[in-house]
Amino acid sequence: MSYHEYKGILFPVIVPEEALDVMPDYPVRDDDIFILTYPKSGTNWIMEVVKKVMNAAGKMATPDEHSTWCIEMYVPGKDEKPRHVLAMDSPSPRIIHTHLPRQLAPKMVANPEGKVRVIVVVRNPRDVAVSLYHYNKQMEMEFGTHVKSVNSWDAFSTDFLEGKVVYGDFYDHALGWWKMKDDSHFLFLKYEDMKKVKLERSHSLFSQDLRSVVSDVAAFLNTSLDQGTVDSIAESCTFNSLKAAWGNSDDATKKHICRKGVVGDWKSMFTPEQNAAYDAKHELRLEGTGLQFDFE
Repeated sequence: MSYHEYKGILFPVIVPEEALDVMPDYPVRDDDIFILTYPKSGTNWIMEVVKKVMNAAGKMATPDEHSTWCIEMYVPGKDEKPRHVLAMDSPSPRIIHTHLPRQLAPKMVANPEGKVRVIVVVRNPRDVAVSLYHYNKQMEMEFGTHVKSVNSWDAFSTDFLEGKVVYGDFYDHALGWWKMKDDSHFLFLKYEDMKKVKLERSHSLFSQDLRSVVSDVAAFLNTSLDQGTVDSIAESCTFNSLKAAWGNSDDATKKHICRKGVVGDWKSMFTPEQNAAYDAKHELRLEGTGLQFDFE
């Protein structure tokens, strides 16, 4: 797979410069639901939750027709047109996902007005790095194409730490969106909380299990769901349920989305030296920001 650099950030060729050029002024509808994630941070998981919430609330008759994954992408042979063009014909309310950092996203998402809703899902960077490494290796095996630094975990872990991976530096991405944490248009969620079995409540911004996540998403999207419906959605959206469903997909990219989904899997890969280097950057970038991650 070929890559190109756009405004200092590395992108695969399936995120063309032409699409990135039009993103800032992309027309956003007042009832749009945007989902923002860094790669391998629970994208498909939260998309599934949002679709099922909206469908259960009677706001979407055919959810797939409303949804666009990675609006900045265009995959020739798979996509009829660039996805941002296809999304223009999608019925409202639209669910639109992007991996873009805040400075490259549509202006009406980066600084929303009206009734636009924006859901951000974050995941601890060590597990993101490990998950992205294994996913890239699977894609290379599936399609026979070379993915940057995929052959060596040591090389990839260094590239990730230095921001020399697709969609750029993890901390730049997370902190860019974190600036909007107090904006009522935004809901911030943690991947790790979606994995919790028991409900834990505290004063932390991020403290909920999957059922609570579903309830919070439903409330944020101004839908009213009874507890039975919330429980049903949560049960159908557990990691294991989705892994079983997607594992049988004919779509190779979807088939390999779920691997372990284990919080703390980074421990199986990181050397003491790598852990120390990641610790140093973590402390440097997050000090005083209020943003925290769960690593186990």
